[in-house]
Amino acid sequence: MKKTYKYTGTGNNGTIAWVLQRISAIVLFFVLGYHLYGKLSNKAGLAESDGSNSILVGTLLVFILFHGFNGLKMVTDDYVSRKGTRFILYFIYWTLAFLLFWMGRGLF
Repeated sequence: MKKTYKYTGTGNNGTIAWVLQRISAIVLFFVLGYHLYGKLSNKAGLAESDGSNSILVGTLLVFILFHGFNGLKMVTDDYVSRKGTRFILYFIYWTLAFLLFWMGRGLF
């Protein structure tokens, strides 16, 4: 007898989102590690550069926003079955991401 589930997810692009989530996590690990190492070595007086140039901070901002909102999208794809509700949540996510990027652009 075949088991049927009430809801099995609606994300048809799950593999791509999963891979991009892992790639962004790896990039964040190294870029954030470099940034923190630069800040700590500057604080300790070991280096003159603090590891926070505009390219690094911009990369951090973009990857943090992408990683966070891709995770929210994946959860929404898995647990929200109504298309209208998903559309509203996606609109909220895009609006929040745009606003956070707009506020954070002053960092770099």
